[in-house]
Amino acid sequence: MKIGIVTIQDITNYGNRLQNYAVSHVFREKFSCEAVSLVSCKEKPFENGNYVLWAKNFVARQLCTWAKLAEKRFGCGMTRWVNFYKWNKRNIPTRNFYDHTCLPDSLNREYDLFFAGSDQIWNYKFPGTKYDDYFLKFAEDKKKAAISGSFGVEAIPDEWKQTYIDGLSGFAHISVREDAGARIVKDLIGRDVPVLVDPVMLLSREEWLKVARKPRVDIAKPYILKYYLGDEAEEERIDKWAKENGYEVYELMNDQFPELYSAGPGEFISLIANASLVASDSFHCIVFSIIFKKPFVVYARRGSGNYMTSRLDTLLGKFGFENRWKHLISPEEYLLCDHSCTDAIVMDEQIKAFSYLRDVLNSVM
Repeated sequence: MKIGIVTIQDITNYGNRLQNYAVSHVFREKFSCEAVSLVSCKEKPFENGNYVLWAKNFVARQLCTWAKLAEKRFGCGMTRWVNFYKWNKRNIPTRNFYDHTCLPDSLNREYDLFFAGSDQIWNYKFPGTKYDDYFLKFAEDKKKAAISGSFGVEAIPDEWKQTYIDGLSGFAHISVREDAGARIVKDLIGRDVPVLVDPVMLLSREEWLKVARKPRVDIAKPYILKYYLGDEAEEERIDKWAKENGYEVYELMNDQFPELYSAGPGEFISLIANASLVASDSFHCIVFSIIFKKPFVVYARRGSGNYMTSRLDTLLGKFGFENRWKHLISPEEYLLCDHSCTDAIVMDEQIKAFSYLRDVLNSVM
């Protein structure tokens, strides 16, 4: 069976790239399907006089060969981009449709089924959201399915409701990632839909370690990994605790530490897998902490327009980790993270997700 995957293409975002890989891997390795990510792009390299984009692609390929030289000349941000570029190309089969504002209707003749998701594909607050693509407008209704689709918000405003009603009504199969998402779908189109875990949880620890990469820092000594996507969080308490207890502190997304800032998705996996403690406001960072049974502290996303908590509330509630929020946990409890039920819960959620996917695949056979 030939499957097209449509999701956000945030090329240097760890969670986005890892969930895209997970969806592709599940269909290819668990269900023996041909699975390709489909991407509409406005520009086509080296056509219609567009030499600039062609040059960018050429330079990107060359920089992948001389990554260390690129870092010296352009900084660690370039090394980070190169590491993501290489990991994406190696691990996520992708088909680009250049000079397209949305995916073409002709795909219906080539693919048996299309899956939208995962990640926040239906978040109206994201600028430039491709509604035609993420609602699979190009596909026949019977071929439309969603895997752990996320809205990233608690409700859809009145001015957006008709867009979502029209978009969701055409899906033959829908699953969402958060409880809030299930309520939204029920309110908008009257359908009860399953809440499934993020696709990254459908792979085992061993499967993730196969695509992990050794980072450029010493992971043999005890360390705390910090990863914040919002405005800088208040972190004096955890830094003080780390110093008092002899832990190094490794902070991703801080360009003052190029060895960490340049880490690609493979290094991201290793850094979590080998950490003594993880502190983050990132949904996927916390998901991987659970996968690898690591103690973790959850920070609320800081900054204007904070609307990220619904997915973390669902995740923490599912695994019984509601007490891991920063404001609820004391330093004495940092390492007291009970993972005794984690494997059993993950297994139950995998059975539920694979059952859903099997039903969807059988529906078009």
